[in-house]
Amino acid sequence: MGRSETLAQRLVEKGQPTREDYQAALECLDEAVCEALAVGQAQAGRMAGPCVGYATYVFARMCSHATAAIRAAPLSRWVESDHEEWGFHVLACHARALLEGNLYFHYLMSPADEDREEGRARITLLQLNDCCSRLKMFADDPAQRQGFEGQRDELVARLKTIPFFQQLAQPVQAQCLSGKKAWFMDRAQLVEMVRMEKGEFDVLWDLWSQHSHIHPISFYRMEANGRGSGLENDADRSYLTTAMLICAGILEAATDKVVEVFPDVAAVRQGLNSKFSPGPKSNQPQL
Repeated sequence: MGRSETLAQRLVEKGQPTREDYQAALECLDEAVCEALAVGQAQAGRMAGPCVGYATYVFARMCSHATAAIRAAPLSRWVESDHEEWGFHVLACHARALLEGNLYFHYLMSPADEDREEGRARITLLQLNDCCSRLKMFADDPAQRQGFEGQRDELVARLKTIPFFQQLAQPVQAQCLSGKKAWFMDRAQLVEMVRMEKGEFDVLWDLWSQHSHIHPISFYRMEANGRGSGLENDADRSYLTTAMLICAGILEAATDKVVEVFPDVAAVRQGLNSKFSPGPKSNQPQL
């Protein structure tokens, strides 16, 4: 059991987190971010197959959101400020991005059936989704539209020739060829892959989405006791503490997976003393 899981279990047994519990969760996230950044920079530029290559890009985006999260969290050592913003909204969008990115990272890292060219199918579908998304955004630009339409047609033709794709159910094939899917698995399958309960995932996704946007749950019960005001309060401290521990666990597991593929970078994992740049002065490598 990792440090984040141990702290999370302790909070479940204890109940409402105190400021000391919050600070322990903050340090746990800080440590996970430091190690993820150090490992990510140590393996940068190396490939271990197309799927793993794209997975490292997802990992880099996860690290970016994790950096933004640790900088936004109240009392973070990463930022000097004359006041703190005690609202779950400072973390919600980054926590949700990590929750989602974790699914795609492990999907791309998972073994592929090379006899049926599954890896090639995964990358082609990813490229098709990207192409169709750009085609939609630039539909009013004739030159851009023509280029993306040609690329889309080439990718569709390529995908149809791959044995893995040919063996999928027809409704799934149709959805993939429309460019609406970036992954062959649906969300329930991805959640199962990362060993989360679907119900738990859905609750987190809905709650964090509500606070990432200005939806009713984010404002309907703003209380006179400070919730939603930016002042420290029990509700926002609890949300922040829980989210930081979950995000720390996600980063720890993803970093473990990167080290598994690139074992020579394991030595850079030094907790809060991990070296990377840019970052806090104490974490920057000595020249």
